[in-house]
Parts: sequence; C-alpha cells; structure tokens
Amino acid sequence: MADFARHLAEYASFQAFVNCYLREVDGGRWLSPDSPQTRALLPQTLLTGKSLLQLTLPRQELTLWLLVSYRSRVGRHRIEAVFCQQGAQLQQEGFWSTLLLLVKELFHERNAQPGAGLKRRQLELTHRLTDSLQNTLRYLETRWSQPYRAPLSFCRAEQSLVLGHWLHPTPKSRQGILDWQHPLITPELEGQFQLHYVAVHQDWVEQQSLLPQSAETLVREALMQSDHSVSIGPDEVLIPVHPLQAHWLLAQPRVQAWQEAGRLRYLGPLGHTFTATSSVRTVYHRDAPWMYKLSLPVKITNSLRQNKVRELRAGVLMAGLLHNLQFSRRFPRFQVIADPAYLTLRDPEGGDSGFEAIVRENPFGAESDQSVLCLAALVQEPWHPRQRRAVLTELIERQALEEGRAPGAVARDWFDAYWHCAVEPCLVLFDHHGIALEAHQQNSLLRLADGYPETYYYRDNQGFYLDEQQKPKLLQWQPTLDADSDLFYPTDAILDRFGYYLLVNQVFAVVDRLGADGLLAEAELIERVRDKLEALRLTLSGNGRVLIERWLTQTQLPAKANLLTRVEDIDELEADMELAAYTTIDNPLCVAARIERPLEEAVHV
Repeated sequence: MADFARHLAEYASFQAFVNCYLREVDGGRWLSPDSPQTRALLPQTLLTGKSLLQLTLPRQELTLWLLVSYRSRVGRHRIEAVFCQQGAQLQQEGFWSTLLLLVKELFHERNAQPGAGLKRRQLELTHRLTDSLQNTLRYLETRWSQPYRAPLSFCRAEQSLVLGHWLHPTPKSRQGILDWQHPLITPELEGQFQLHYVAVHQDWVEQQSLLPQSAETLVREALMQSDHSVSIGPDEVLIPVHPLQAHWLLAQPRVQAWQEAGRLRYLGPLGHTFTATSSVRTVYHRDAPWMYKLSLPVKITNSLRQNKVRELRAGVLMAGLLHNLQFSRRFPRFQVIADPAYLTLRDPEGGDSGFEAIVRENPFGAESDQSVLCLAALVQEPWHPRQRRAVLTELIERQALEEGRAPGAVARDWFDAYWHCAVEPCLVLFDHHGIALEAHQQNSLLRLADGYPETYYYRDNQGFYLDEQQKPKLLQWQPTLDADSDLFYPTDAILDRFGYYLLVNQVFAVVDRLGADGLLAEAELIERVRDKLEALRLTLSGNGRVLIERWLTQTQLPAKANLLTRVEDIDELEADMELAAYTTIDNPLCVAARIERPLEEAVHV
C-alpha cells in the first residue's frame, strides 16, 4: 500500500508541475505517433491512442518524450509516462526524477542573470517541491487507512483536498508545520483543535463590526456558548488565535514584554473544537455561529499566511458595500460570504501585531452543512482506492441513473445550472458595479439540490478588486470607502486577473473534468461557453462586456504563472499590488486560436 501511495503522490506532483512548465516555460512539440521516426523511438503498443510531446533540455543535452494519455484544449494534459533520451540512449524516466531534471533546466537557463540569490531560489523551490510531495504522501497513507467517505458535507469536502491545486507546482507545501503537528491541525488529516485566546486591555484593541453587536461581543458570546468558565475583566477583550500562531507569538520578545506590562493575558485553549477549512487558516465548527480567519506562521503555496490590518478593514468595507448594493437579492443563487467584523491587538509601533482575527459568516451550520462542496473538491482527481472517479463525475453518473438519462445529457444540464449560479452573476457584478472577485476553485462553493448546483458562495476578503472607472459610483454606495483605497485597481489589471481566476482557473477546471472523464467533449463545452458568453455580452454595457469580447476575440489569455512565481520566490501577498508572475496561454474560445497546429515529425537532439 505504501508503494502505491508513493506512486500516486509522485504522479500527482509531476502532473501539476509539468503542466505548469508546459504552460509557463516551454510548450514542447506535439508529434505524430504514426510517423516512422516516432515509431522508431517507442513501440506501437505504447503509442496506440496516445499523443507524444517532445521537450528539449538543451543545457543538459537531453530530450524528454512525454506519452500523453489525454490532451486537453484548456491546458491540463495527463502524462502517462516519460522517456529520456541522451544521444542514442533512450530509457524510461520516473516522474520525480523528471521533475528534478526540469527544475535543473529552469535554473540553468537563469545562470546568466546577475545576483547571488539564484542558488538560494533553486534550493527554496526544491525544498517546497519535496515538502509538498512528502505531505501528499503523508495525507494519502493516512487517509487510505480509513474508509472512504464521499465529501458531501461542507466539512468533509474541505478535508478532501488531498492532492491540491490542479496547476500549482507545490500544492501541498506547508513550510512551518512540523511533522507531529499535521494530524492536529491540517484539514487533509481531519485535525481538530481548540483555539487559543488572549485577553487584551481594551485600550490596545482595534475592532470594527457592521452588525449591531461589536466584534468583541460576537467573539465573547460565541465562546460562552461552548465554555461557560471563561472569566475576563470589564476592561478586557477576548481575541482568538490559531494554536500554531499562539505558540509563535508567545515566543516573540515584544509579546512577552506586553504580557509583563499587563497589556494582555494568555488564557490558553478554550471552547469549541474547530477544524481547518481547505485554506488551513480559516477554522470551522458546525455548531459555531462564526468561522474565524486567523494568521498562521506558515508558507502555503505562494505566501506566508499572515492577516494584514488593511485586509481586515477591507473585508468590513466590502461586506458593507455588498450589503448596500443588495446584489444577491437580484441574484439569490449567488452569495458572498461576508466578513462583517474583525478585532486585533494594536501594535504601538504600527503595522501588524500577529493577533489579527477576522469574523466570518457561517452559512453552513448544523442544519445547512449538507451538499456544500468547494469546486476544487468536485474536480479533483480521484485519490482513494475506493474512489472510482472524480467526485463531480460520480455525482453526474449517479444522477443519470436516478433520472434514467444519458450521463452526457445530465452533464449538460449540470454545467448550465453551474453557469447560471456561479459564472454569469460574477460577470454581471463586475459589469454593473465594477467589483471583480478572485473566484478561483477553492474560493468557490456550490450548494447542490437534487444533484445540481443551486447556490454559489464566494469566500475571501483578500479577493476583491474595484474598478477605478467605477470609483465615483462605488464611493456613493459606500461612503466610508476611501478614494485612495488600495482596493481600487486599473481596469486593464482587473481584466487580466479577474479573467484568469474566473475563466482559466474556475470554468476551465470544470471543462477539463467533464472532458477528461468522457462525459462531454471539451470542444462541445467550449462552444457552449462561447454561446453563453455571446448571449450575455448582448445584455451588458460596461467592462464586463469588454472582458467577454476579449475572451471571444483575443488569441491569448493572461494566466497566473505559479511555477515562475515560485522560481522567483515571490510572496504575492507582499508584492506590489499583490501581483504574482503572469504569462499568456492559447485561448480555446477564440476561433482563430483554435486552428490546431499540425503534428510534427520528431526532432532528435
């Protein structure tokens, strides 16, 4: 069993990495499997029904031949095997060793760049890749020892993302979590833990709430529901802290000095036993009235996951703005999970203290937590021995049996329902009000009814972009919004980023899943997306229409370059305008871009 788990962990890690490489660095050469040169390389039994992709690594004088079992129009190919050629010698290469060859080539190409940080960045990327692989293996081995449970509740779905992001080179890198801490606090291992609390003198607290109750009242009353023994002074405020963050903070000299001065008291673990959602730092309990988004001293994917005071304030501003707009009344199947309150210890030297806590709505309590899944859980590759196909595919096939219809027909209706509640309202919100959402797979939740998407929920107080062209209108709707707020972005920047998150990351993931599992051909789904965009375009008049026209006519689409972001060791939450590296990819929606390049003859190094 351990060997199978390692094979799947290496396979999943390689698929994510190599698809990033093909998208961001070198798309390779697609070759005809029927040519004499190709047949001379590999046996025909291997090539039947497959595609062949050639990657040259000139710095190492190597050629890689990738045997592709599924070639995707939206960019997520399935690589079945890799063969490495050096001179006349050809041998099969393992997935992990191939990945390391590609890393070596990446940094060989950058040797001409000045600066002493190149080797450090290579070591950092290699470390994160290894960390991600080891964590994936750890999660698989543990979860394989348990019975498989379909992730049909909010909590189980959040805990089911064992393989992670479909196009990120280090999807399960968790720098800062020790080996023994994974079973306690990670969602993949279904960790459960109490939050730690500090009592802070009220003069040292910054807080804000849109609700009739203050943030401190919300936190105190929520804790009292599960722990009646808590006692604090009349001038003290409770602040929840993630256990990892609490241990880190208590070791900081400045926090120790605040304790000695009597400005805060550490109360330890109290109250409900929470579990982490898929982001790791947002915590959930089905009987708690609120979720909390808390800081973590951990690097996950591209960033150190520490809340910023400006993000806390922005979350409350956006909750107020969306409340004033009443957009979800017009689109009741489209909901934004609000962050209506926050509190933190105010650092006397300015900046972030590390105690920043966001109070988030919990629409998935004990009476409403069933059939709610994040999109990433729906489209993830199957990972458990008892799991036959992806969650979305199993759901559609089960629904087809119940309805006595063909799976393809059910898949079309499912996609239409998904589009209606998730995609169309996002575009209308941007067009009418200049609000764009970072609506990637993990931020996107679907509530299912009778197997079909009924309601879409968006979550993430960091993921709002306000269009500068709509600034006068937005300031009228939310007077407390500052005209100089860093929530405002140039229109072109929003078109790139919003387009990537909604179309490339989210919609294409659904297209890929349905296509790869044979429910509907990607070509049919792409035409379906085009038709829906054409119809919606006619009803819009603002920058939503501009964005759709770009999608339909431009041969290239902007796409986030997660691999290059890691190669350059960019923390996107600290970068200017929180920008990661971006690249461009062929646009499958554009007719001109869809004329497939002819397959080429093999070229030997």
